[in-house]
Amino acid sequence: MQSHNRSRLGAAVGRSIAIVCVSALAWFAVACDSVPVGPSLTNVTFSGLNGASIQTNSGWRASQLPTVVLSNLVRDPSVCCCHVRGTVTNTNTVPVHVIVQFAAMNASQQELARIVNFAQDLQAGAAYRLPDDGPGAAGFLLPCDQIDHVNFQLNVTSLAPSPFI
Repeated sequence: MQSHNRSRLGAAVGRSIAIVCVSALAWFAVACDSVPVGPSLTNVTFSGLNGASIQTNSGWRASQLPTVVLSNLVRDPSVCCCHVRGTVTNTNTVPVHVIVQFAAMNASQQELARIVNFAQDLQAGAAYRLPDDGPGAAGFLLPCDQIDHVNFQLNVTSLAPSPFI
């Protein structure tokens, strides 16, 4: 008779544990649903000079800046190096840091070189124009005429402290 009571007791304990586990899972699911959602960080864009799309050949030609100046102040695209010109714009409601990776591509879609630039502390609604020449200029160690177009990737992080820490 004792073993019958033990098996009933064991079954009751097992049901109790199952109920507690299911209740805990349900509580976590409800708790996660009620966590406030932060601002979106997807509202950051990059455009070439005068809004050109540097992912196209014509947009890249309009946005590039060869670094070597000939005697008559004309820049030579056949000599190293080539700068990227453009603007990073933050239309989020919060300030952000933006890391921009640029990939110089040839006409066959092969990557020739990759460089990184950043816009630090870019305030909500603000724009950052990459410097054309000098400190902070983003440039490839390639002549401009060897680059068909440039692909880019934006990595955006928030400056605001997380409410979840």
